[in-house]
Amino acid sequence: MPAAAKRLCKFSVGLQFTSKDVNGPCACPVVVGRKGVSDGEAQAAGRAAVGTETCGLASEGEGLLWNAFSLRRRIETGLVPRQEEAECALRHGRRQLADLQRLLPSVAFLHFRQKCAAWYDLLHLFEELVVHGLLKDAVDSALRSGELTEPSRWRKSNQWPGISNFLQLQLHLCCTVGGITAGGEASPNRMSGETCAVFRHLAAIWAERQARLFTGDFLDCYYTLRDVLHGWGSGWCARVLCVDGEEDNSSNVSCRVPHRVPGPRICSFPAWDSLSAVDRLTSYSTVCPHHLTEDVVQSLELLVVTHFADVWRSIELVVGSAST
Repeated sequence: MPAAAKRLCKFSVGLQFTSKDVNGPCACPVVVGRKGVSDGEAQAAGRAAVGTETCGLASEGEGLLWNAFSLRRRIETGLVPRQEEAECALRHGRRQLADLQRLLPSVAFLHFRQKCAAWYDLLHLFEELVVHGLLKDAVDSALRSGELTEPSRWRKSNQWPGISNFLQLQLHLCCTVGGITAGGEASPNRMSGETCAVFRHLAAIWAERQARLFTGDFLDCYYTLRDVLHGWGSGWCARVLCVDGEEDNSSNVSCRVPHRVPGPRICSFPAWDSLSAVDRLTSYSTVCPHHLTEDVVQSLELLVVTHFADVWRSIELVVGSAST
């Protein structure tokens, strides 16, 4: 046999192929473009996958419907009652706010109240300046009379007694100088001779000032001014509230009194035109906030300045001389 014939393979060898040659390298049982048993299996598998997916979608839809139903139930049973409670509380708060707004006076009165508080502090400063001036004058007078030999210790602030107003001064003099005059000379253990001399001169100077400047009428007017400024200033509070609602010029006005103020009170504004200047100034406990309008506040401020004009002149003189 020739060599070329030996190199040729048998025809049957070319017909021998394996499943790898049929399916290809992807080892996929479904081959595109081929028909047969494997193609039917692929279609059956596809129908099964579609059915499974359809069942999954149906189950997921039922779950969503159940979740929506549960959420709706929770809203109806939990959130809706809470929302109603919140709205009820909000309405109640608005009613309370409206009641509080009825208790508030005008803006002009609030400014007037601040002025009264500042004026009240000015009166405190006035009394302190007068008392300290009297103490220094008493030391100088005792020094000129020769009864005081060591004035340096009296010029120290910690040597002065704790006196800052007219009432404390009067009480201090009654307890010291009054006891000396009633029982003779004071005991050395209680008060030294120089201290007795200083307070005797202080009592004499204060008596002279009372006779000349701080008379009984002046002090009466001064303390009335103090009460007025404190009443309209830091001491003011809404004590009464007219509830007539429609008319303010009624002769019989009923008032609702807050629980913190005992006893019934009637608003004095209906008789405002017939009140005297002092009664108007001291009406801080009887006029309701509703009637503290801008016109009423302007009349009160004018009365504070004009009715106590003499007192204000003395205050300006003392405070002005101390500041220069």
